[in-house]
Amino acid sequence: MAQQTVIILVTTRNGYALLHRDELPQAAVPAHGDLALTGRLTLARQTGHLTDITRAWTVQPTPDKEGELWVLDGGTLNTVPDVTEDTNPDARWAPITSLTDNGAVQEALDAIDADISIQVPTT
Repeated sequence: MAQQTVIILVTTRNGYALLHRDELPQAAVPAHGDLALTGRLTLARQTGHLTDITRAWTVQPTPDKEGELWVLDGGTLNTVPDVTEDTNPDARWAPITSLTDNGAVQEALDAIDADISIQVPTT
């Protein structure tokens, strides 16, 4: 099975994204692992944010073309919560405009704007 990687995109309606150490939360999916579960656990571990994940914004081949990169929908909040830094000191909110250098993330942001998503497959 090809290597799968997940990036979890949590956004706010007023234009922010949740980061872990200045990057979007991300992880490699274990062999025969579950995309949604990996995304959920990664998000909780890296940011303290708890959510169910059932949808993805995009899936693309990884840069080496040997696997898949999934951008998962971690949810959309109305505004930046006050408790982020209390939950995890490595988590912070940054303007979505700071994420435009990643093609997969840009495609996901376009999908959010168009309200287009795909069901995450279950194992």
